[in-house]
Amino acid sequence: MQPPEKPRVGLVTDDGRIDDGAFNQYAYEGLARAADELGLEVEVTETVSPDEYESNFKRLIARGCSIIVTVGSTKGAKVEQLAAQHPSIHFIVVDYEPLVEAENVTGLVFAEDQAGFLAGALAGLITERGTVGFVGGMDVPPVRKYQRGFEHGLAHTNRRANMLQVYTDSFSDPKAGIEAATGLIEQGADVIFAAAGMSGRAGIMAAAEKGVWVIGVDQDEWVTTFASGQNPGAQRILTSAVKQVDEAVHTAVSRAATGKLRGGTLHFDLSNQGVGLAPYHQADVTVPSEVRGTIREVEDKLRFGRVRTYVGREGEDLQAGFLARMRAWNWQSASMIFLAIFTALVIGAVFIAAFDPDVWEAFGAGLLAGLSASWHAIAEAYSALFVGAFGSPTRIIEGFRIYSQTGETTLLMRGIRPLMESLRISTPYIFAGLAVALGFRGGLFNIGAEGQYFIGGLASVYVGYSLKGVPWFIHLPLALLAGMAGGALWSAIAGFLKAKTGAHEVINTIMLNYIAYQLADFMLNVGGPMSRPNSSLPVSPFVEQSAYLPQFFPSDPATNVNVGLFLALATVFVVQWLLFRTTIGFEIRAVGANPRAARTAGISVAKNIIMAMGLSGALAGLAGAHDVLGVIHYMPNAFFSGYGFDSIALALLGKSHPIGVLLAALMFGFLRAGAQTMQGVAHVPIDIISILQALIIIFVAAPEVIRLIYRVRAPKVTGEAVFTRGWGHI
Repeated sequence: MQPPEKPRVGLVTDDGRIDDGAFNQYAYEGLARAADELGLEVEVTETVSPDEYESNFKRLIARGCSIIVTVGSTKGAKVEQLAAQHPSIHFIVVDYEPLVEAENVTGLVFAEDQAGFLAGALAGLITERGTVGFVGGMDVPPVRKYQRGFEHGLAHTNRRANMLQVYTDSFSDPKAGIEAATGLIEQGADVIFAAAGMSGRAGIMAAAEKGVWVIGVDQDEWVTTFASGQNPGAQRILTSAVKQVDEAVHTAVSRAATGKLRGGTLHFDLSNQGVGLAPYHQADVTVPSEVRGTIREVEDKLRFGRVRTYVGREGEDLQAGFLARMRAWNWQSASMIFLAIFTALVIGAVFIAAFDPDVWEAFGAGLLAGLSASWHAIAEAYSALFVGAFGSPTRIIEGFRIYSQTGETTLLMRGIRPLMESLRISTPYIFAGLAVALGFRGGLFNIGAEGQYFIGGLASVYVGYSLKGVPWFIHLPLALLAGMAGGALWSAIAGFLKAKTGAHEVINTIMLNYIAYQLADFMLNVGGPMSRPNSSLPVSPFVEQSAYLPQFFPSDPATNVNVGLFLALATVFVVQWLLFRTTIGFEIRAVGANPRAARTAGISVAKNIIMAMGLSGALAGLAGAHDVLGVIHYMPNAFFSGYGFDSIALALLGKSHPIGVLLAALMFGFLRAGAQTMQGVAHVPIDIISILQALIIIFVAAPEVIRLIYRVRAPKVTGEAVFTRGWGHI
């Protein structure tokens, strides 16, 4: 039997020769070392002109290279296009962070901000005039990270120092680099750091010859640019902010050749010796020992996170980036939701006043009396709604006071009980809302969340009571997984029929709801397979305590909020990550947006329809498992909750986004909890809450009404469309 053929690796240079003394050379050295260690064949092609770049890749692919390395942050998009056309080839790109969807592209990204920070800290300690300069090439993320890191490092050791910066808009124009460095010197800079390729090398050589301290970049420029001290000005180079490109390429190629390299990004920083400062060389006698000690201390603090560069992966200051993101956030879209809620509350207030007999009686006594009675009725109703949802602030404060003085928790627990009940009601809403939202993202209208909730409850209660003597850390996860599996299998039936026959999931899930109800009737009726022995009620046996979801307040049986809330919050972020950070999520969204385009791109439409429905059902089943294992601890025959149908409204209100669904679920939970107090205290029908929910959904779904009322301009349409398809259109 012949041994498997070892992969052939290739290198495509970035607009230059392999012996350029820069990244091309270092990438080749790392690749060659890995190839020598593993016995791999190496192919190299040099890119003389940008027009040759793509053809060079195709030449290596034709020669049988299954691993191809290239250099350059500006080339990454082109590599991703080639990777989509050649899924069997693994591409490794230095200085580029690929998209999550590019499964066969690995980017090697360096913490230039850390290396730049160290260079800036050194410049701040060395400068005598208090002015330093930075020469950048093109405004790309690695250069921007160098610049921002250098600026922050300078401020770390010398807050009084001033930094000047110039960009040449080129990596290959020596004249521009010399002009930039000369201009900085004329403005008083006595230390210059350059991150501009050939332009920067020419700039620091010119500056060093004029007696200015310079700092190199990417590689040890005392060795390369200044020819190991042979070129003029070599004694004026302090150090270089280096990136260990050879080590990074060696690591990536070694992993790829052994099948251990995945698509995505490999990060190299101080913690893994991916970046750092080069030796001081001839400047060693000039740099004081206390300066070298300070730089070592700063380096250690950066390595272990005690000092931060405050520079993000895209080269922006994290603090400024946060403000920029806040400014860029779609505040108009958020304001539309708040206006919808406010408008619904106003109309709800009209209903409250209009159907209150006391208000009508007051209007009989006069207009002012009627308006006063209306205001009293509305204020009483909404006050009761607030107290029922959040608790009485006065009672909570008093409870905290008594607890701090005596340790007695009775009054405090009574005060926060409404808030806990609101969170308890919101928890299954979160699961069910995520279920429908995930289906929407896949272009599927899952009307069957209620039935999946039933089946999830049945599966979890069966595992909950049938397993005995099992420790909780095994029993509880099994019961939860059973609920998820039950819901997933139930919804996958509709997904399979949709994928294979085109049968519409709306019809199928509605019918499956009724089957789920009747199946629960059969299983739980007196004498049924899952009925409680010796009981005249159609209920299941009690769940074993080892399968209970732990309560937050076990000493207060009236407070049913449990760790299922934390599970629901974690699920929000898992779904967020799944949809927007994984290949699975990308394929689901692609199929939901345009199944024909997805099929053309090689995505299996049928597989993703079944998967989306299965995941949707698993989330709905988890809602049922929560109520069984965390609240009632058995399953009654009449298990109808309405969560499954309300979840459709939640997904619409939350724009099918996990965070939006979370907020909508909390709002529905608080409204539903507060409605009981509103009915008991203010004698307002609980149905008013249903009206409020309906009005909010109407105004969110029909924003033109809100825009007409409040004279709000329609925004430009951006973002990803979320819609479902008609019968048979897959």
